[in-house]
Amino acid sequence: MEINRKSPASIAPTTNTATSRAQAPKAKPLTVRDGFDSQGARPSNFVDRPTGRPSTPGASVPASAFAFGGGNVAVKPGANKIADTKPVDPSQPKPKLTGEPVIAVIDGGVDYKHTDLDDAMWTNPGEIDGDGIDNDGNGIADDIHGFNVGTGKGDPFKGEGTDHGTHVAGIIAAEDNGEGNTGIAAGKAKILSVGGLYDGADLLTNFERSVDYLVKMKTEHGVNIRAANASFGDSYRDAASQKRWEAAIQKLADADILLLAATANGNGSNMNNVPDMPANVDLPNVLTVASMDRNNDKLARFSSHGDKVVDLAAVGEDVLSTVPGNDWEEMSGTSMATPTVAATAARMFAENPDLTAVQVRDLILKTVEQDPDLKGKVITGGKLDIQAAIDAAKATLEPKPETQAVASR
Repeated sequence: MEINRKSPASIAPTTNTATSRAQAPKAKPLTVRDGFDSQGARPSNFVDRPTGRPSTPGASVPASAFAFGGGNVAVKPGANKIADTKPVDPSQPKPKLTGEPVIAVIDGGVDYKHTDLDDAMWTNPGEIDGDGIDNDGNGIADDIHGFNVGTGKGDPFKGEGTDHGTHVAGIIAAEDNGEGNTGIAAGKAKILSVGGLYDGADLLTNFERSVDYLVKMKTEHGVNIRAANASFGDSYRDAASQKRWEAAIQKLADADILLLAATANGNGSNMNNVPDMPANVDLPNVLTVASMDRNNDKLARFSSHGDKVVDLAAVGEDVLSTVPGNDWEEMSGTSMATPTVAATAARMFAENPDLTAVQVRDLILKTVEQDPDLKGKVITGGKLDIQAAIDAAKATLEPKPETQAVASR
């Protein structure tokens, strides 16, 4: 069932109050992290949610680096047009999707050598590591754990924002190995890193290139990409840019990929009438997330809201997770709340691989726990209930024939 983001009355969430509350460790003073220069940032940005930067002279990446197949024409930085993509031929068989659900982290790159993430990373079965050859023919050599849109190369762990991207990835899938934190989807999902988002081209162009890579890898190479985490954003007031955001996210929808998007960290600002992208794109595969405080009691002081554009909230304050160099740190922001929801979606896809992106989004929203502090602030008036969402996904499974036979006796 499709849920209209602009019709709160169409959503009938549960009133489960037995949910265990996420407890984060004791807070540390927040600092501006690597890649997130506070100088010149717009006021609505919290330190963990960087905006895109315009290209500097000579910093753009050659368009050929992003030609994922002959029919894909790259968008040059600043161009107000959308990359052409090859039309899908319905007569051609689609690759069979197998294995754990893959969650794409579109961000600064993920430290795939981190001891808490090395076994949680997606590994490209079509590539031979380090041989410098595009073994799988997707246009990128050595894209073992993902792709770098900033450099156009296969190593995602380069450029600005690697602390941010690594932290986001750890919330989703950090290993259950007795070290640091354990991701919500530990052992249930793999992380595909699309790094370099804040390097080279502008944010929108890099997002479009990220989408092209993900869609190609799913539809042509059979990678089981079920969701993409977007803990970033900026406001785009011109109609041409808004159409480009919508077109890119529509490509994800057409490939049945859920987009989890962070709303702004605007210290209580209302985002209803702000063209905040990609969070405020109104498509049925987009789920927009605000942040609860560390006790899961109230909307976090730094989080924005909007009862027409923000779907729900999840804990995003003082969250412990992985950072580069085999370390763990606490961070706060809607960037931390969003992967909490992405990980929940991953658990749901793991329970029932036949669920679509829209169905998972629908179940997450229908199982939120109502919170008085969120009434009039988010569409559902509620916060993520991880276990209720997972249970709802389990409930969609068809009974096995032997189970039905036993029940009929």
